[in-house]
Amino acid sequence: MNVEQSGSPDFSPQHLPRHSSTTVNGSSHASLNQDISLTRKNQEPSDPVSSKGRPKTGLITGHDIMQEISKTKRDDLLRFEQMDPSLSGRGAEPIFRDKKGQRISKEEYLKSKQKVEEKPKEKKLEWGKGLAQKRDAEARLQELEQEKDKPFARTRDDPDLDKMLKERVRFGDPMAHLVKKKHSGPVLADLGDSEKMKESGFIIPQEIPNHSWIKRGLDAAPNRYGIKPGRHWDGVDRSNGFEKKMFRRLNEKRATEREAYLWSVSDM
Repeated sequence: MNVEQSGSPDFSPQHLPRHSSTTVNGSSHASLNQDISLTRKNQEPSDPVSSKGRPKTGLITGHDIMQEISKTKRDDLLRFEQMDPSLSGRGAEPIFRDKKGQRISKEEYLKSKQKVEEKPKEKKLEWGKGLAQKRDAEARLQELEQEKDKPFARTRDDPDLDKMLKERVRFGDPMAHLVKKKHSGPVLADLGDSEKMKESGFIIPQEIPNHSWIKRGLDAAPNRYGIKPGRHWDGVDRSNGFEKKMFRRLNEKRATEREAYLWSVSDM
């Protein structure tokens, strides 16, 4: 169906005249473009102050950067000085709080601080790293000090060397019981008889009770760690028998290995 015959105009682009100036809201495209171009040419920056305060771009030197940084700092300081004290908090009274966060007066804060300063500092316990290790280190240090004063070469008549050889216990020696010291030292070391421990308020009782296995002359059963019982053990074995079974099994295993080895070399 032809549009022209229907009587309605055809506004499609291909049928518009080539040099026609269509009006939009009473103005042509040419005048609209002219107005836009004039507006762009005559347009001025909305905020000239902010454009001046912008940092320089492009190739700048270190001196220019330092000047910009110092200027920014001066502007910030001036802005802070001109700020309202209610906003900046300048000249406001300090607020003191206790441990719970509640407000207290200055006098109460000073009193609490003075109490903390007057409180005596707790003395560090001497056995923080182990008294036995510390005593061993002191004994080794004392031994080194003694060795330092001795001559470089040792002779047969050296009393310390002679004493050490006499007190040495050798495996299979039938007279080893005669070599033992007549006055042996205490079985348990005195780990609490120290002035520093007493000053700290931690005192370990060192007396041996009457029911102790030490006073009763009993022997403690061996264990896998080689640790002797304390002075308060009464000599009664209350274990489940695991240590005895373990040592018995180890002895049986060693005996079996020994017997197998003897059988293997019997023909050689």
